[in-house]
Amino acid sequence: MSVDSNLRNAIRAIETLKRTHDASAALKPLGMPMTEEELRERAELVEKVIQTRDKLKALRDRSEALRESLERFRRRRAESA
Repeated sequence: MSVDSNLRNAIRAIETLKRTHDASAALKPLGMPMTEEELRERAELVEKVIQTRDKLKALRDRSEALRESLERFRRRRAESA
């Protein structure tokens, strides 16, 4: 993945979380009776949030791995100079 691709993915994920946050404000509280449609919408929203958080975690993990790799490269280059 390129840096641009990672950045675009991170921006999309953050935008999705913002939209789901706004959408969750419109949901009925869990203690209230809900129609099948309302339950389905809630389940879809929860699924989107979980998927988006997983994507953000993967991006953070990838970023950390790349940072560590760059640090090792710089150390080795400095040692060989």
